[in-house]
Order: sequence, then structure tokens, then C-alpha cells
Amino acid sequence: MNKTLSLIVATYLLAGCASTSSMKDNNSEIEPDIDKSTIPIGIFTYYDDPAQYHLPVEYFLIGKFVTQNDCLLFEHNNELYTPVLPAKYTKYTKGDAQITVNREAYNIGETGDISARPLEKKYIGNFITEGPSHCLLAKLMRIEVRSVKSP
Repeated sequence: MNKTLSLIVATYLLAGCASTSSMKDNNSEIEPDIDKSTIPIGIFTYYDDPAQYHLPVEYFLIGKFVTQNDCLLFEHNNELYTPVLPAKYTKYTKGDAQITVNREAYNIGETGDISARPLEKKYIGNFITEGPSHCLLAKLMRIEVRSVKSP
């Protein structure tokens, strides 16, 4: 009787281990559902999940987008950053004189306020699209989608 009970328990435990090992970790990164043909290439972008709740962006920096060595960069306080833009909300083609993030248009080389925050590389996660490797500076600037303004 003990042997039979032991065998049943062992079988149950092994079956349980096998089934849980094939389960996907809930904390693993979700593959975004993005049509990559509609997002800009040649720049660094991140996935901004529209299903997540976002507080309205209340902060902004005074700076400008610049191009240098075939790279799109962001200049703030005379320092250059690699901008990381929200993939689904950014419209830009290499050589354009303007970049659009959601409904905000920014002229390349023109100073203005933009919703952005400096970010360390280790906190960026995976890029959706990447620019040339020489364009990835040590300092990153995460460009945020501004909330829709009320009339």
C-alpha cells in the first residue's frame, strides 16, 4: 500500500513539475503587436502599450532634435542624448526637417519644450527599432507621448 501511494505521489509531483515548467512566466516581456511597416526605421524606438494606464505627462524639457553624423539626437543643456521615441506614435523619415510624436510636431534644429526625461541604458529594455550603433550614445532621452489637451 505504501509503495502504491508513494508511486502515485511521485507521479503526481512529476506531472505537476512538467506542466508548470511549460507555463509562460507572467512577468516575461510581452511581444508587442505592432505593424513594423508603419513605424519609423533608423531611429531608436520603444513600445508604449496603449492598454496600460498612463498619467498625463506633466514634465517637459527645453531642447531640440538635431542631426549629426547621420544620427537623430536630442540636445538639452548643451549635451547630446540619443532620443528613444514611442514607436506607434512617431512619424519620421531620415532627412525630414520635422519629427512628429503623437500630435506634436517638432522642427529639427528648433528649440522648444518636449515631454522627455533622461534615462540610463539599463532601464530602457528592448528597442522596437534601432538606429545605427554609432548613434547610441551613453546618455538616452526617453521621449513621451503628451496627453491630449482639453479644449
